[in-house]
Amino acid sequence: MQLFTLLHGKSKKRLKPIMIDERHKCENYQKSREGSGVSGWHAIEPASTGATVWRQKTATIRGGGDKHNTGAQVVGKGRSGYISKQGFQENT
Repeated sequence: MQLFTLLHGKSKKRLKPIMIDERHKCENYQKSREGSGVSGWHAIEPASTGATVWRQKTATIRGGGDKHNTGAQVVGKGRSGYISKQGFQENT
């Protein structure tokens, strides 16, 4: 099985690999990226000898569903209580 590298970059001179896989998979991923409005250049080249199948991980925080690690905590989750001069007083 011949492996190919899908490259992407903002300029033709600075292309970086984003995927190593079979040619038809690289072409499909390239078409989907171009269709979704990704700006820049794409290129497909034969992979170096000894290369293994590889894909770049997502760069978004919300990559694994709708969970996120930003923002304030939800009221009502965790211990309930109030803050006094002595500090946090848990409801008993």
